[in-house]
Amino acid sequence: MDPVPKKLVSVILVNWNGRRYLANALLSLYRQTYTPLEIIVVDNASTDGTVDYLEAEHPRVVVIKNPENYGFCKANNQGIRISRGSYILLMNPDVRLEEDFIEKAVQVAESEEGIGMVGGKLLTVKDPTCLDTTGIVLETTRRAFDRGQGEPDKGQFDQIEEVFGISGAACLCKREMLEAVKVQEEYLDELFFAYKEDIDLSWRARLAGWKCVYTPSAVAYHDRTWSKGNRRQIPFWIRRHSLKNRYLLLLKNDRWSEIRPCLKDLLWYELKSLGYILFREPHLFLALFQVIRLLPRALKKRAVIQKGAKAGKEDLIQWFYR
Repeated sequence: MDPVPKKLVSVILVNWNGRRYLANALLSLYRQTYTPLEIIVVDNASTDGTVDYLEAEHPRVVVIKNPENYGFCKANNQGIRISRGSYILLMNPDVRLEEDFIEKAVQVAESEEGIGMVGGKLLTVKDPTCLDTTGIVLETTRRAFDRGQGEPDKGQFDQIEEVFGISGAACLCKREMLEAVKVQEEYLDELFFAYKEDIDLSWRARLAGWKCVYTPSAVAYHDRTWSKGNRRQIPFWIRRHSLKNRYLLLLKNDRWSEIRPCLKDLLWYELKSLGYILFREPHLFLALFQVIRLLPRALKKRAVIQKGAKAGKEDLIQWFYR
């Protein structure tokens, strides 16, 4: 009997002036033990010669050339729409995969029908003994962070387990899940432009009844530009998107059944946050005006998300940590 053919995995890399990373990222994809793969690079009007480099050196890569920077979310949506795979690997150009990353991730995804997203153990490029992410954790304050980031890898996350969500740096998604959670034909919410879109996708997946699973056997290396503790290095425009997207997350996905047990923590965090903005970074108030402007569109998306929610009331409260 002939073996059952493996399912196609489509890898999507969104690039904006990241040519310096692409050679290592693509080489790690060419070396994957898993086949078949299709590789799609969506370029957001880079000025560093990325498109010329790809067309000359990587003819097997499908390239989408945008006339301007459409943002991380819209560019990923472009890639997903033209992709053919049963699985979609969203991958940052500054990530390098071990040779069996995709094989190990697909094995976990195939192990249970309800698994919608799979992430691996990401280590830092600068120090491969140090963790970058082992999944996304959400606090009762709705502050999200990458589990284990900055910690030495001592085997503390060496078991397959469910997590709240998966980092968008390297995230394997079932197409069935993406189709189930898309809103207004958008897989990643284009209101976000960039940042926290992976939290939003994970939250929507969980509301729709899908699991997000971490596996330590899928290993990759992430050359993260910044991490927690170096806020001052983050450009103002990114901080504004991050704050705006926090409130879009809550407006679209949160429910009173999960807010109520965390209300004290959430209100105290918001009070401190607004005080910090007022006295330390008043430029961030522009983000709040953006939220007001986007409110009608966010509420329309919320109606779709909540109508399709399969997770029962209070099902998600177990994922909010103090």
